Amino acid sequence: MFPRIDKGPIEYSLEIYPAFNTDEQRDCIRFHFRTTEEFTHFRYNIAIENDEEKGLLQFALRGLKAKGLLPGTGAAETMIDLFDLTGSYDVRISKPGDILNSFRMSVGEKGMRLLKGIADEDRFLEVSIRNEEMEAE
Repeated sequence: MFPRIDKGPIEYSLEIYPAFNTDEQRDCIRFHFRTTEEFTHFRYNIAIENDEEKGLLQFALRGLKAKGLLPGTGAAETMIDLFDLTGSYDVRISKPGDILNSFRMSVGEKGMRLLKGIADEDRFLEVSIRNEEMEAE
């Protein structure tokens, strides 16, 4: 296996915004994970396991998997839709090597807010919250 080229400390971005889930036909909060690295030969999804408990959202980034056999370019990405979120949440995102980034957010009638950002130590994720729905993807 070839050594990975260090592209800097931030490896992923996470955009959180309201969306409409067409499969469920209802509103949701979308967590859109994306790599900062662009891939030139194939398109990839980020393999993510998620768990939701009272006041806690957990996402485990498990690596990349090919989006198909056809060539393509771009960042790897995955979107996870969560429903009926209200109140304050501790959000924990882990990646292989037991590296953890965490932040605190709230979801209320006036929208979403970032209450506490990610500490700089072992930071691999950039988080942004929008309160308007994104264009259909």
